[in-house]
Amino acid sequence: MSTDCKQPRSKPATSSQPSSSTRRIHSSVDILALTLVFVSVIPYGALKLSWIFGSTIGLKNAATIAEVQSQRMLVGNVATIVLEGVAVALAVALACRAGTRIPPWLLTCIGAGATGLLAPILLGLPFGSLVQFLVDGNVETAGMSNISPWVFFLVYGGFGVLAIALALLLWGYVLDRWRSFIDAQPPRPDRVVVIIGALGLLPFSGVSICWALFGPGSLGPSSMTAISQRFVLGIIGILILVSLLAPLIRGGATAGARAKWIGFWLGISVAIMQPVAFTLLADGGRISALNICLTAITVPTAVFYGGAVITSAIRDGRGDKVGARYSSRARIVRD
Repeated sequence: MSTDCKQPRSKPATSSQPSSSTRRIHSSVDILALTLVFVSVIPYGALKLSWIFGSTIGLKNAATIAEVQSQRMLVGNVATIVLEGVAVALAVALACRAGTRIPPWLLTCIGAGATGLLAPILLGLPFGSLVQFLVDGNVETAGMSNISPWVFFLVYGGFGVLAIALALLLWGYVLDRWRSFIDAQPPRPDRVVVIIGALGLLPFSGVSICWALFGPGSLGPSSMTAISQRFVLGIIGILILVSLLAPLIRGGATAGARAKWIGFWLGISVAIMQPVAFTLLADGGRISALNICLTAITVPTAVFYGGAVITSAIRDGRGDKVGARYSSRARIVRD
C-alpha cells in the first residue's frame, strides 16, 4: 500500500536541507492547516446538504425557503459542495508527499480558482465588518433578515478559515517546489502585453472600486450594499490593479520579489474568478449586460496577461531550475 499521504511533506536529510526542528515546524503547520480545512468544510457541507434534501434550517420565511429550494439554488448548492470537495482534495495533496506529482498546470488552475474566490473574502470581510460595526453599530448585510445570523457566520467564517488554511499549504508548497522562481523579480511584459492587460483589466478593477465607494446601484451586485460587502468589492478592484502593476515595478530584494509575485497571483486569480462569480450569482438570477461584458473582457485578458508573465519568467531560465528541482524531488519520492 502506498504511504504517500500518511505523513505531511518532509525533505530528505542533506546538508542543504533545513534542520529536523524546522521540518517538524513545517509538518505542524501542514497538520494545523489540514485540520482547519476540515473544520471549515464539514459544517458548511452539512448545511448545504440539508438544504438540498429539503431542510429549512436557518431559513426564516416562506419566500427564502422557496428561493433556496429553487432549481437555480439547487444547482448552486451542489456546485459549491463539489468545489468544497475539490478544496479538500487540494489541501490533502499539498500536505502529502504525493503533492509533488501534481502536474504544474493542474495545480495552477485549482489554486487560482480557490485563490480568486476566497482571497477577497479573507482580505476584505473582517476589516469591513469592523468598520461597519463602528459606523452603523451592526454587521448586518442584505438578506440577513431572511436567514439566521449563525448561517452567515458559518458560511463566511468557514470561507475565511478555508482561505487561511489553503494559503498556508500553498505557500509551503510553493517554497518547496518553486522557490527559485519566486525569489527572482517578475519579468516586465512587452509593451503590447501591458497595453492589452490594461485595456482588459482596468475596466473591471475601476468598476469594482466605484461600487465600493459609491455603492453597486442597479448595474452592480445589488445585494452587496453593506459596508462590509463593499470592502470586499474594493479589495477585488485593488488586487486586480496590483496584478497589472506588480511586474512593472523594478527593484527590491528577495522579499520584494516574493511580495510582487503574491500580489500578481492574487490579482490575476481574482480577475479570472470574480467576474464569473458575479455573473453566476447575480441577485435573483438577473444578469446585467454590464456583467456579461465585463466578464467577457476581463477573464480572457487575465489569462493572457498572467500567462504572458509566467511564460516570460520560464523563458528567462527559471523554468529549467524549477524543472530540475521538481524532477529531483519526484525521484526522491519514488525512491
